[in-house]
Amino acid sequence: KAGADTTEVKKLFRTNVEDFKAKAEIISNTKIIDDRICISYARTHTDNMNVVIAQAADELLTVKKIEASFILGEKNGTIFISARSLGKINVHVLMEKIGGGGHMDIAGAQLEGMSIGEAYTIVHRIIEEYLREEE
Repeated sequence: KAGADTTEVKKLFRTNVEDFKAKAEIISNTKIIDDRICISYARTHTDNMNVVIAQAADELLTVKKIEASFILGEKNGTIFISARSLGKINVHVLMEKIGGGGHMDIAGAQLEGMSIGEAYTIVHRIIEEYLREEE
């Protein structure tokens, strides 16, 4: 209505096929804990892993009932974790427990010297601890 070309806008937000596949893998691997927290990972490698996991974490918050998401990805031997929340769950506090930080609704961490499976177990454990403490 104001003259914006929707086709040009779509072109601006296009992604490469490797990133698209990594995000699809993340969504496919998603586990939902307590009907409100998503945790997932990508084994696929992409140069844009930090961006891909952040986008996937944001996208999973669009699922009904989901209050927080935690996504893991590996790049150059480092495990990156992107955590997002709609405000009820303080992801900053949870990421601090593993040496990360951020804000109440957007946070992250980096872990070295471990596999993505080991990192996933650690993140899953802190989520479970949070849920027990919440009761």
